[in-house]
Amino acid sequence: MSNEYPSTIFKKRINNIKKSVENLGIITIEAHKKIVFLLSNYDDKVAEEAIEHSNEIGALTFELEKMCIKFIAIEQPLAGDLMFVESTIKVSSHLNRIGVLISKIAKGLKQLKDVKLPERFLEDCQYMGSYVQMMLSKSINAFLDKNKVMAVELKEDDNKVDDLFDSILSQVTDLMHNDSDYISQAMTLIFIVRYLERIGDRAVDIGSRTIFMLTFKNDL
Repeated sequence: MSNEYPSTIFKKRINNIKKSVENLGIITIEAHKKIVFLLSNYDDKVAEEAIEHSNEIGALTFELEKMCIKFIAIEQPLAGDLMFVESTIKVSSHLNRIGVLISKIAKGLKQLKDVKLPERFLEDCQYMGSYVQMMLSKSINAFLDKNKVMAVELKEDDNKVDDLFDSILSQVTDLMHNDSDYISQAMTLIFIVRYLERIGDRAVDIGSRTIFMLTFKNDL
């Protein structure tokens, strides 16, 4: 590490990490937007694009983690910068998992593209997807901007998603009870909304990591 902290090279490298996180976040949000679209307007091309984004997220996560590890080894950053870089590794892991969930949702919706589903169910799923979209954007912005207030809000947002999940699950259960022909499709629906809920959980995890980075406390 240079005698003058931080050095110009140090600043450049840590800025590159920040830009890589931002880029990863943009691609993750774009992929999520596609599955929200698919919930009410299924399109094979958009589904394939969401799956491709998922694969891209995985590759970018791997490269970002390598960049962070190399940075720590070479620069030996002090506490604040070290915490940011270590937190970046954790956040990128959450984004990678979100990418996997997005791919699973896209594949699940492919199985349902020819199934006629109740209008209310579709509307509620669309709303849930949009709400999780907001949480995902908020979590990434909170981390990049080191915004504790936004990070704290995510826990309350997650309670809303849990309520939506319970409501949709009840609808799916009624669907199976009233029409046995829907049983296999209903199981796919349950997985889809469960994956949406888990994306919300990952957004909360990113918020929690942001809080820890700023306060050294684990809870929101």
